[in-house]
Amino acid sequence: MNKKKVLYSLVSTLVVSSMILTGCSKSAEIPANAPITNTAKEGAPVGDSAKAVKPAVEAYFTNIGSTVQDQYKIAEKDLSAELVKNPGNYAILDIRQADAYKLGHIKGAVNVPYGPSIASNLDKIRAYAKDKTLILVCYTGQMAGQTDSIFNIAGIKTRALNHGMGTGLDVVGWASLKLPLDTDPTVMPELPAVTSPNKAIDDAVIKYFSEAPNDSYIIDVPTLKEAMTKNPDKYYFIDIRAAADFANGHINGFVNIPYGPDIAKNLDSIKEKGQGKTVVVCCYTGQTAGQVDGALNILGISTTSVEFGFGKAGFPKGWSTDKANEIVK
Repeated sequence: MNKKKVLYSLVSTLVVSSMILTGCSKSAEIPANAPITNTAKEGAPVGDSAKAVKPAVEAYFTNIGSTVQDQYKIAEKDLSAELVKNPGNYAILDIRQADAYKLGHIKGAVNVPYGPSIASNLDKIRAYAKDKTLILVCYTGQMAGQTDSIFNIAGIKTRALNHGMGTGLDVVGWASLKLPLDTDPTVMPELPAVTSPNKAIDDAVIKYFSEAPNDSYIIDVPTLKEAMTKNPDKYYFIDIRAAADFANGHINGFVNIPYGPDIAKNLDSIKEKGQGKTVVVCCYTGQTAGQVDGALNILGISTTSVEFGFGKAGFPKGWSTDKANEIVK
């Protein structure tokens, strides 16, 4: 995973350095001033969560590109402008580790690190996001993408900050673009409980975050290449980029199921072909693959997403940026 400017640059450098060291792995930490309410349930989800989750996952991807034009993401400069014009419309949740948050974050952001802390705070997050759009912030946007789709499926209106804080990306991300940073923590407010639209979905969400692995459901390129060489039969590879981009060049062994309604239409096929395997999802830079990754996992399909994706013009990472990586048409 620059006198007045000198001070700003120092803070920005510390933020990025910390993020590079920590990566996008999960952490059970949470700042002491953001108390945890333990609402996580023991064991596997109760009831038939799969039956509840599937229609919600189908609706999520069906709506993308039709009723939902922003694809549940927001660009860093767009968010910065919105927080000046319409600050009351947004709640910000920073899901990075506590040490990175303390070094610098978006003003007003509450820190609940990705993993078990989200599971145990789901009810409080739902209340925090009431009547607002919840903005999720991570290191590069991929982990926020996972959380983004899951929260929307659970009925929490959410958008992910496109490239997050910009861990090691230099040219994209909030810190890389030198947007304002704050070091004063914001306490999770104590608010009246908000009724969940579907407790069975909540159970699946809580299970997902309670059991989130250290790799945060992200596979880096070296690990992917090794897996494709040594154990290709253990994986089902999906490229969710647009069909034209896939045809112009993709990773050998990947099949094309474009992001959006096609994902909804192919859920049964993905589950069948991924039976007993791990589904690996690739997109352009990792964010939309993260969304698919999260949604499939709460549906019970073992899934991970390619770190930084295939790559694209103007983005410094991804499979295609290394000429040693094979690309087929």
